[in-house]
Amino acid sequence: MTSNGSWQKVRFDEICKNISDRIDDPKQAKTDYYVGLEHLDSEDPKISRHGSPQDVSKTKLLFKPGHILFGKRNWYLRRLAVAQREGICSAHMLVLEPIEGKSTKEFLPLLMFGDDFYEKALMVSAGSMSPTIKWKDLAPLEFLIPSIEQQENILSLTHKIDQTISNSQNLLEKTKNYMISRRELLLTRGIGHTKFKKVKWMFGKTIEIPEEWTIEKLSQVCKIFESDNIDSDLYIGLEHIEQGTGKLLDRGNTKDFVSTKHVFQKDNILYGKLRPLLKKIWITTENGFCSTDILSLEPNKKIIPTILASILLSTNFLSYAVSTSAGTKMPRTNWTDMKEYEICLPSIAEQEQISSILSNIDKQITQQQSHLTNLKVLRKSILNSKLTKEKTNVAN
Repeated sequence: MTSNGSWQKVRFDEICKNISDRIDDPKQAKTDYYVGLEHLDSEDPKISRHGSPQDVSKTKLLFKPGHILFGKRNWYLRRLAVAQREGICSAHMLVLEPIEGKSTKEFLPLLMFGDDFYEKALMVSAGSMSPTIKWKDLAPLEFLIPSIEQQENILSLTHKIDQTISNSQNLLEKTKNYMISRRELLLTRGIGHTKFKKVKWMFGKTIEIPEEWTIEKLSQVCKIFESDNIDSDLYIGLEHIEQGTGKLLDRGNTKDFVSTKHVFQKDNILYGKLRPLLKKIWITTENGFCSTDILSLEPNKKIIPTILASILLSTNFLSYAVSTSAGTKMPRTNWTDMKEYEICLPSIAEQEQISSILSNIDKQITQQQSHLTNLKVLRKSILNSKLTKEKTNVAN
């Protein structure tokens, strides 16, 4: 340990150890808490969601509070989190336990988030499609670390930034939840109505809608788009559409996808029919091609694209899609069932008003996401600058 402000060189296995307590049958684990790679977010040290051991099979690893869960598969995504409770995790992770002495427990995650760690991890990772890191290759890697006193100063600074990030994340989640509740209300009650009528809805259910509204089947407001005359290099797969937001994460090129494709044109709604719970929906902004796991819906003059997309994202439609989907492991919605879904349809003028309200909320979400991203970039920049030291300062 150093306390005079000097830095020292340490092996990775001097500041942490690999915990490999195996659980061969997850369903027999004495916990209800499972963490997979899908539950970790890039560069976020918190575990904000989890699964159940009852939903997984094959060997898993046991972890305890304070252990670090590090996604060793596709490690470049920087999926790393500190466990707050006991549970089991994917075998595609390393479970690491900090060793106190040369460093504090809280400092190890900071070191692993730094660019120096990832540059050295790059040299020992194996595989091209899903690069993976093994403990035996990480263990001998050497790193420069500051004194305990300096570590505590760095931690004090990052704690302040982390609190700001946490507050921003909480605000973002509240705005997202508000968007969902506001959307559900607008799609069933509209704007400023005082008179309502009772109508028969699906499955014999009676509901109240504004007097001026009508009940229409989905097939009465849109159809599957078909064309033999689309000129485009754009390709959209399920992996390119963000879950539950109606936004695009990325885009592909048709030259990379030679399998059968569907076509779409501008202002179509792409609906991911595979695993409807994922709510993969996007309003197209240009012509292109999409996966056969996606339906391309063309709205008619009765409905504007943003309202059709909002309906497909709604809780009512999601329940219907799940209840009518076929298959258990990979449930799939089909147009034959979808087209029978009944929607509450306002006038075009009111649709545009509803769309404007939802668009304003969505802009708030985008701004908050941008602010959160900037905070994380700032944190990373500060952390890397604090972990950078000239070679002349290395303790001999």
